[in-house]
Amino acid sequence: MKLILSKQGIREIFFVLIFGLIFSWLAAERFLGIDRDYIQYFSFFESLSQSYDGRFELGFVFLNLLVKSFGLSFYFLLFISAFMSLSPKLYLICKNPSWAFWGVIYFLMLYPLHEMTQVRVSIALGFGYLALYFAIRENLSLRIVIFLVLSILFHWTLLIFIPFIFFVDFFKKRKIILVFSVILVPAVVIHLSLSFLSYLNPQVTHMVNAANSMHANPFSSRNIIFLAIAFIGLANINKMKFDCLPWLYLTVFGISVWYGMMGIPVFAHRIFELTMFSCFLWVPNLPKNSRVIAMTLLAALSVYLFINVLYLDPLFRSNL
Repeated sequence: MKLILSKQGIREIFFVLIFGLIFSWLAAERFLGIDRDYIQYFSFFESLSQSYDGRFELGFVFLNLLVKSFGLSFYFLLFISAFMSLSPKLYLICKNPSWAFWGVIYFLMLYPLHEMTQVRVSIALGFGYLALYFAIRENLSLRIVIFLVLSILFHWTLLIFIPFIFFVDFFKKRKIILVFSVILVPAVVIHLSLSFLSYLNPQVTHMVNAANSMHANPFSSRNIIFLAIAFIGLANINKMKFDCLPWLYLTVFGISVWYGMMGIPVFAHRIFELTMFSCFLWVPNLPKNSRVIAMTLLAALSVYLFINVLYLDPLFRSNL
C-alpha cells in the first residue's frame, strides 16, 4: 500500500524531527547553563543500581536504568528526555496555522523551565497533553490510557489531567456553572486531599513544607497576563469550537488553582505550570481581534520571562 503524505503531514514530521532534535541536543548541552536540578539528576543517574529508588517516579527510574543498561551517558539521558518531552508538544503546536509563532513563544516561555530544568515534569506533560488531545477527538481508547499512565509514571502531578480526559465531554459545554466549578472545586478538593496525597507520595510533604521558602505574588506579570487571557477566552466562549473548550478550561483551572492555593506556593506554582501550555491550543481559535490581543500579550510575556530566567532572576549558572 502506497503511503502518501499531505503537505501538512510532511510539515509536521519535519517540524517535530528537525526542531525536536536540534533543541534536544541544545538541552543536553545545557547551552543556557546549569540549572538547580542538574546535580540532583546527575547524582541520581550515577548512583542508580538495578533497584528502585523512591526519590523519583517509576517511569523516570526505568528510563535511567534503560539508558545505563545500554552503556549510555547522562548526556544521552538529557537528550532523550528532552526529545520525549518536546516531540509531543511540537506535534500539537504544528496543528495551528501560526505554528512558527507558537514555536518561538514556546522556546522563550516554557523551554527553559521544562526541557532545561524540570526533566520529569516535562516528559510527563508531553504524554499528558497527547492523552487529552486524543481524548477530545475520539472515544476512550487504549492509546489514551497508555499516554495518561505514562504521564503519571513520570510525574504524579499529572493526576490532575484525569478528570479532563475521562470526562472530556463534560468540558465541551458552554455553561456558567461549569466555569465556576472549574474555578472553585479543584482548589477545595486539592486542599482537602493533601494529607492523603502526602501519605501516597512523600514529595507532597516536601512541597507543603517548602511553602515558606517561596514567595507568592498574585500581581506578577505572568499571573496578570494569564488571567487576562483566561478572561478573553471566557468572554469568547460562545464563539469557540467545542473541541477547544477543554483546553480553555484547563487554562482556567491552572490560574484558579494558583490563586486558590497561594498559601502553598510551591504546589500552586507547579499546578499552574502544568497548564500553561494549554493556552497554545485554544488561543489560535479565538476571533481575530481577541486572538491578536492574546497573542500580543503572550509574546510580550515570553520575552520578559526569557530575560528573567537568564538575567533578572537567573535560573542557570555557567558552571557547577
